[in-house]
Amino acid sequence: MIDNRRVPNGPQTILGPAGCGPDVAALDEVADATIITLDEKDERLPRLLNLLKERGIRWFEKRRDRFTDEELQAARLLVMEYGSLEGKIFGGPRVGTKYDMSEACSRCGAGARQTSALVVEADELRHLEGRRAAATCYEDMLVDERLAGALAESGATGLEFRGVFAAFEKRGHFQLPYRQLCATHVMPRMSPRSTGIDLSQPCPCGRSCFMTYNRTPARLAYRAADLADIRDVNVTWEWYGYSKYNGDVYDSVLPYPLFLVTPKVWRIYRDAGVTGFDWLPIRVVDA
Repeated sequence: MIDNRRVPNGPQTILGPAGCGPDVAALDEVADATIITLDEKDERLPRLLNLLKERGIRWFEKRRDRFTDEELQAARLLVMEYGSLEGKIFGGPRVGTKYDMSEACSRCGAGARQTSALVVEADELRHLEGRRAAATCYEDMLVDERLAGALAESGATGLEFRGVFAAFEKRGHFQLPYRQLCATHVMPRMSPRSTGIDLSQPCPCGRSCFMTYNRTPARLAYRAADLADIRDVNVTWEWYGYSKYNGDVYDSVLPYPLFLVTPKVWRIYRDAGVTGFDWLPIRVVDA
């Protein structure tokens, strides 16, 4: 990703010579940035990087594995992450969603248990326009009513739904035609053989502040025995992301668990034409 404001005369002065057209380059209007997605073997990649270096333009780089439908179908579980260019809607504790913190870590907030409908910021409803599914900045998963119905009718296990409300400053809360997809099953701890995960500075509780490396693909691993009791929708025991918690949940930035789903859920999303999600197979290891 390159910040368009840092490119003299605009990003096309880089994209054109590098041969990066609309097939690989997309504009992020909110961030005023250009997202370029290239395979590591694409001959345009070294050309693009050389141009950026020659002109002293800094860029943000993130590496991810990509998989075929056959590989996704064969996986035991898939990490489900939302990364649409349209962005994530702001929601959660600072907007009015309620949580029970009685069993949460007093330092980081990991283990917070949501007790109300999900509340999102009304000023950011543009992030949901035309989308069958999306997510908040805290990785709360949202699905429209038709997709919620398809998931429920499929008999998918380990899931429940909550209502979703938009918070308007002067008009209160209004219910949206979306449902929050919630998991009822928490996975055991992942295997230490997971890679691309920063385990160096977790909270003393041992459960949160895990991060993924941008330049190393995240690859979660679980022992075969850990998969004996999985559901179609699960969340990790570990909580990821930045935490800022001082005891007041409504002035907090909470970490969040990752969603792990079976290929059954992936097929329902695929058949519904949902876009904007990354699906990453977990690895199964002996120890």
